[in-house]
Amino acid sequence: MNSMMQQFFNVPAFRYCLLSANDEVGVDMQEHNDERFDDNFLHQMMSMFGHLILSDRQYYNPTPLCYSYKSYDGQRTNVREQKDAQEFLNVAFDRVEGLLKDTS
Repeated sequence: MNSMMQQFFNVPAFRYCLLSANDEVGVDMQEHNDERFDDNFLHQMMSMFGHLILSDRQYYNPTPLCYSYKSYDGQRTNVREQKDAQEFLNVAFDRVEGLLKDTS
């Protein structure tokens, strides 16, 4: 997941289009392990890309992104389990496409 997100980030056209998207969906705050985060995968990708562009920090905590990413059956990602990269790519693009389908 981490290496695929790095590759997404390093495609400037994808990164800037994603950051300029307005899905007009409100924040969906969820709680997991006493942490609250927006459960929208698109919002988490935007947050991560924005942080990587604008922050002087050398790290980003991807926990909210990992937990907002869900499989086809709606299950949260088990970050301790290795998954197929092709499966992640398909689900991630389907998810982003679904979240952006009603936007300009």
